[in-house]
Amino acid sequence: MPPRNTALTTRATLLAVVICVLVLTLAYPLRLYLQQQAKLSELSRTNAQAQARVNELRATVERYDDQAWVEDEARRRLHYVKPGERAYLMPIKPAPTKDGDETRGGSSGGSAWYARLWSEISTP
Repeated sequence: MPPRNTALTTRATLLAVVICVLVLTLAYPLRLYLQQQAKLSELSRTNAQAQARVNELRATVERYDDQAWVEDEARRRLHYVKPGERAYLMPIKPAPTKDGDETRGGSSGGSAWYARLWSEISTP
């Protein structure tokens, strides 16, 4: 009966070698397949974001077909008025300056930009 025991061991060894060869043969293509699937999912996500942006821009362009929206934007942004209307613009008050800014800078707010820059550089 000892020959049967060695035959079983030889067959088991051959089976293990064949399985190892199959695993090693399939490992690289499987890794490539998984990498490509990850890349495809990333590209589809990027494509969905780009498509959402395109839809958003198309909606913005379609708003220009609405004459009421265009008039409202012209009034709001460009301060357009219709003939016979009066527009009143309120001047914006400048923000109050801190007392420390005037002493540190050494120059008034109305001076040229290069004078203010030089005073900032020369002040330690």
